[in-house]
Amino acid sequence: MSKAFSKTLRLAPRPSSLLRPAQSPLQSSLVSSQIKTASTPTATSIRHSSHSPLSPTTPMRPRTTIHTLLSLYKAHTPITMITASDFPSAHVADAAGMDMILVGDSLAMVTLGMDDTSEIGLDEMIVACRAVGRGVQGAFVVGDLPMGSYEISPTQALTSSIRLIKAGRVHAVKLEGGAPMAPTIRAITDAGIPVLAHIGLTPQKQHALGGFRVQGKSTSSALALLRDALAVQEAGAFGVVLEAVPAPVAELVTRKLAIPTIGIGAGAGCSGQVIVQADMLGNYPPGRYLPKFVKRYGDVWSESLQAIEAYGKEVKEGLYPAKEHTYPMKREEMAEFRRVVEEEGGLRDKDVDPAVVEETKTLSVSLSASLRRSERIMVLKWAVVLSLKTRWRRRGAEPAGWRRIVTVGRWDPPFSTPKSPAPSSALCASIGSRSSTTEAAMVRGSSGSGSSFSSSIVGSGSRLGLGSKDGSGGGEAIEGGWDEVER
Repeated sequence: MSKAFSKTLRLAPRPSSLLRPAQSPLQSSLVSSQIKTASTPTATSIRHSSHSPLSPTTPMRPRTTIHTLLSLYKAHTPITMITASDFPSAHVADAAGMDMILVGDSLAMVTLGMDDTSEIGLDEMIVACRAVGRGVQGAFVVGDLPMGSYEISPTQALTSSIRLIKAGRVHAVKLEGGAPMAPTIRAITDAGIPVLAHIGLTPQKQHALGGFRVQGKSTSSALALLRDALAVQEAGAFGVVLEAVPAPVAELVTRKLAIPTIGIGAGAGCSGQVIVQADMLGNYPPGRYLPKFVKRYGDVWSESLQAIEAYGKEVKEGLYPAKEHTYPMKREEMAEFRRVVEEEGGLRDKDVDPAVVEETKTLSVSLSASLRRSERIMVLKWAVVLSLKTRWRRRGAEPAGWRRIVTVGRWDPPFSTPKSPAPSSALCASIGSRSSTTEAAMVRGSSGSGSSFSSSIVGSGSRLGLGSKDGSGGGEAIEGGWDEVER
């Protein structure tokens, strides 16, 4: 074991049985009650929902510390590590017994939908770390320092690390980089903050690496990888992540180091493994790209899709919520409530849309006003027709072949007049020239100003849907129609 790692631990390794914190009688009784609750649930025991805080479903597991990780490393027991980005993912990872939980900057893509990890900031990481911390009881939580929060100087890195520890409530920080980041790692560890280094494929520097490419495939790059691992170990890192490294290279590097290595795409020769939870659970639809090293242990997407579709179907069919999903009310209270509501104006038919009701009322008022206007126009029109007929009878003249057909809608004329000799053409012409708008012109549907009396009537009838007696017309003037004024 290196001197730097011993300095970080500050305590000699102890058997795992001694690593568990001593429990007071009160704590022992609490654990016993939790065990009983988990084995014999009651109506008020375990409550997990959007309306209830977290309740322990299992006994409190011992808190994993750096000493616990060292014990696993010395015993050649693989260390389990998985990512989490929020309360539910942290809670399930902790319940599954993971030794370490990483709040990785990969949540930028798998949780927040960003294009890459360089988009996320320290404030967003702190929010995620706090959420994860609330769901963890025993796992060792590591928070990722995002790009831009530690590269400028060791002082900047220390400031960001302190924020992540204090505000994010994590137990250690992780940063990317090998030998060039050794002074930064030293500054953070000297302040008493554990550091997990990350070498090999470093996603924050993907553009400098030419993309997500395997590292250490040549002798020179493998030696550079080993030098990076030794440098971060000497700087005080308690462990190092090896990402996208050939398995034989990762195994040799692990054997050269005195601190645990956590592999991701680096083979089984590492001291432990880490994987992105969203990838291994299958949170996304088929066809999404996954790295070669990812193994899908579940199909959360398909199960979630099936469940949500079933919910939507039951809502559409009126099957959900059922009676067991609703809250009761005393019968007499409900009867009184209904009585008061009905006294204050009655109940609306639930099948009628209020917007449709209001629109119908507005249309009804508008239609009534339009009908009243049309009736006044028709009365005026028939008065003009009667006046012309009277004048024709008095003059005894009639224009040759003159005939005018006027459609007046569904209504019959308010009165009828006996046929009489029509006025002569000359007399009719003299009547038409007396003013710019004469009765003959009104019957013709024209005036000196170009207005159309008849057309306005026809248009009004058309807008109102008025037609012929059989309901087929729209108020248009039809030759030989059902209402005409003949010579």
